[in-house]
Amino acid sequence: MADRVLVEILVAAPIETVWKALRDPLEIQRWFGWDYPNLAADVEMMFVKGMTADETTRVISDTPDRFTCEAAGAHTIVRVIRSAPVTDEAWTGIYSDVVEGWLTFFQQLKFVLERHPGADRRTLYLNGRAASAATPQPAEALGLAPLSIVPVGERYSLKAATGETLAGIVQYRGPYQLGLTVDGYGDGLIVVSARPKTAKSLFGGGSVLVMTYGLDDAAYADVRQRWTGWWRDTYEVIEIQP
Repeated sequence: MADRVLVEILVAAPIETVWKALRDPLEIQRWFGWDYPNLAADVEMMFVKGMTADETTRVISDTPDRFTCEAAGAHTIVRVIRSAPVTDEAWTGIYSDVVEGWLTFFQQLKFVLERHPGADRRTLYLNGRAASAATPQPAEALGLAPLSIVPVGERYSLKAATGETLAGIVQYRGPYQLGLTVDGYGDGLIVVSARPKTAKSLFGGGSVLVMTYGLDDAAYADVRQRWTGWWRDTYEVIEIQP
């Protein structure tokens, strides 16, 4: 068995704030995942009943992963560490839904604590499969290819395939993910993820997570209609939440 850091992020918040966001179920629901009927129950099972927390060392233990918090002045370093044989997919470089999921979730944690602490959100989650080998991955299908040369932390603006102009900051970039803030969503966040070919998704596919803040019902309904309409036209739908 060996340890490997799967995710490491620097959060511009003190360790006490970050630790609370990892332990308080109501705070967790402000950043973790997206809105769906069983969110509160899943948070309770995963983060309260399903994990062991050490208040002294600021370590949360799961199997096979553990989450650590390390103070760095006014900032906090959050890590997801896996203990597993070196043949585990986390070492071999094989795509892992679990690893990609933790990357998304902890980037959400960073985004919320730095830009919307204590605020409630409204979210939309789209998950689907490519219908053929000719179907592009979500970032390309959405028209985000020009952002490949925009550095993290820099501003962007472009017309997306949803029919609207998206503008904000490139929040983060990974091998399979792109996170963008969106000014028009109340300084919201979209995470566009690609999924390579798998046994269930023969031509690949992916997902889009949309987090919005302060939108009234009509504005949010318009966001949802644009995204779900584009998604249904582009991919075979696996899931749309809520």
